Amino acid sequence: MQTRKNVKIKIAVLILLLAVLTVLLTEKLKERYLPEEYSDTYVSVDEVREELRFTVYSEAEWEEWFGTYKKEYLTEEMLGALLKKLGVSEQIVHSGAGARRPVSREAWSDIYGQIRDYLDMERVVKEQALLILGTMEAGEETVLITNQGDFYTALPLSYFEEWTAYDVYIMDERCIGLKDVSEAETVIENAYLKASVNQTLTFLYAGMSYDKEAGELSEEFSPGVCDLIFTEGELRTIRKKQDVIQGELLSYDDTAIEIKDYGKIAHSGKVPVYQTYGEAVEKSISDVILGNMNVEYVTAGEEVCAILIREPAQITDIRVLLLSDEGTKFRSGVFLKCSTEADVSCGDTRHTAAAGEVISAEEYLRDARGATCIVCPRTEDGKLYICDGDGNEISNGYTGSMEMRSYAGEGYTLVNELPFETYLYAVVPSEMPSSYAAEALKVQAVCARSYAYRQLLRADLAAYGAHIDDSTSYQVYNKVPQTPESVAAVDATSGQVLTYGGEVVEAYYFSTSAGYTDTVEVWNTQEDSAYGYLQAVCLNQEAYAGDLSKEEDFLAFIKQKPEGYDSGVKYYRWFASADYSGKNDEINAILENRHSISDRNVLYYEADGKTEAQNTAGMGEITGVSTEERSPSGAILTLRLDYENGVVRVKTEYNIRKVLGCMVQKMVYADSSESGDISMLPSAFCAVEKQENGELLISGGGYGHGLGMSQNGANGMANSGMGYQEILNYFYHDISIETVTELEGKEQA
Repeated sequence: MQTRKNVKIKIAVLILLLAVLTVLLTEKLKERYLPEEYSDTYVSVDEVREELRFTVYSEAEWEEWFGTYKKEYLTEEMLGALLKKLGVSEQIVHSGAGARRPVSREAWSDIYGQIRDYLDMERVVKEQALLILGTMEAGEETVLITNQGDFYTALPLSYFEEWTAYDVYIMDERCIGLKDVSEAETVIENAYLKASVNQTLTFLYAGMSYDKEAGELSEEFSPGVCDLIFTEGELRTIRKKQDVIQGELLSYDDTAIEIKDYGKIAHSGKVPVYQTYGEAVEKSISDVILGNMNVEYVTAGEEVCAILIREPAQITDIRVLLLSDEGTKFRSGVFLKCSTEADVSCGDTRHTAAAGEVISAEEYLRDARGATCIVCPRTEDGKLYICDGDGNEISNGYTGSMEMRSYAGEGYTLVNELPFETYLYAVVPSEMPSSYAAEALKVQAVCARSYAYRQLLRADLAAYGAHIDDSTSYQVYNKVPQTPESVAAVDATSGQVLTYGGEVVEAYYFSTSAGYTDTVEVWNTQEDSAYGYLQAVCLNQEAYAGDLSKEEDFLAFIKQKPEGYDSGVKYYRWFASADYSGKNDEINAILENRHSISDRNVLYYEADGKTEAQNTAGMGEITGVSTEERSPSGAILTLRLDYENGVVRVKTEYNIRKVLGCMVQKMVYADSSESGDISMLPSAFCAVEKQENGELLISGGGYGHGLGMSQNGANGMANSGMGYQEILNYFYHDISIETVTELEGKEQA
């Protein structure tokens, strides 16, 4: 009996030991290294290598060094050797230097902090708490979508869970490592709360829409801008922002925005913009049309937190930056006078200027602390003039108001705000002679309105309080005052714009064709599909039978003068004598400038014409100029410059015209008139032939970039009996003619 009892006891003990062993093995299995899982017990070698990016060793060197240990995770043995390699083993205490056990994340984080203290002298690695809102695969990397922006990381996607906060290491806008799951409070700032239904909040933030359970929050919340506060993955607090300023946006830059009748107010960086009418969506600040939208600015303290678009824009005014005589944005001084009495406001200062009184920007802005000085005639027929300090007029009269701003170290800017249609009165005669046929002037009016409308939506010059400037960079404005003919053309086409695919187009136009228009291929753009309305058309009575993309055929064509809609203009055909000898420095300076603007349009090569080079240094003198590629309409697409020790390929019609233009000695036009040195060739529709004396003969035609409407061609068409709508459809492919009012109606719908 005793023996049988002992056996039972032994069996029971054995079962108990097996159970304990099973538990221990299970726990041990749970702790095994899994490279795709976040672990407190292990830190992967890949992660450590990423975190050491700031050190003097390259990624390849670290890969080779870690590879000798044949371990996927950091061990105590590796850590000891790592500290020696970094030269900090004497400064950083490490007790387990010889062991092969893994280093815990907590231990590594502590030592990594000490390594950074010793070696990261420029503090390029920063610790930051990120709340993960989503993740996205991007090739072999992951994009973390967080409350602090988007960050690329080489860490596995599976390391991160949505609505969990992590303390991470950031370097060069990359997440290079993960310290720990964060217990700190994290905030989504300036989100737009769309709805609160059944304990679920729907909000907009950083271009995305999110749904999040409200957790313990039982309150229903109304739409608006708010901060969402999270701890441990749960939404704890919603902080609504109620303070609002209302008014038109006049200007904005990286630090401040300017509100009409309020002045400038700071912001901390990117300002979120939310459209609240219809379906609430997030927009960008470029969607707030300067001077044509009454919007709300949500503020906190002394800063703008967000902008709310409550209703669609109603395009009534345009804002034009008036360049100086030197073509610069800034002027050393600004003096104005008005033909009638004018109201002058600058900050808290108000003044009524008498007719003819000189108004000085320096006088009003000297102590204005960033304010804008606005000068507005008291009557609709009042005209404002730019003048000198003595009151002598140096410009045509301007309708609307003038805004003067001061920029430290730069000077003053001058912006003319006026009704959109009135602006066109002074654009049409500045771009096309009023003596042209009425239907041609209508074509010009519709093109100018379409082009200006597009620029108005874009507002490239918002930092200066303007949509466009008054130069050929946009449209020439008020260099010739309005005429009865220009007013009639604008009024006859009131509000009409060209649309393509439902969008208003940039209705490009130019002076004179060489017989054909071209496509955006001549600009080497990467957005060809957006310009499908710009197709090549023939303006001659008969199409050329040859292939204009071939050098021999184009040369034969350009030396002819076929009859066409603009063949009576002197620019239809021209010849130039040119020479590149002694022009190396000038040409190289142009190439350097244009390369700095777009490196894909000025390409440097070594003597073999294939191996890429950085610039023309060491290439020597230019030895030849030739055409490598033409468009089907005949424009040069690639101009080749041969050097003693290199090759440069020049693309885009503008660059080609600049380079060839600086070589020109004399121009002879179709009417036998001549001109001397020029800075830019009339067009890229040309052929270059080397003469026996080493000089060049350039045979060409047309004036301008060659895209869209030829102004002289349109005049020829109008004189032949074509109406403006027919002419527009001839030059622009698959377009519709709509009114701005119709477009605004679609927007509201």
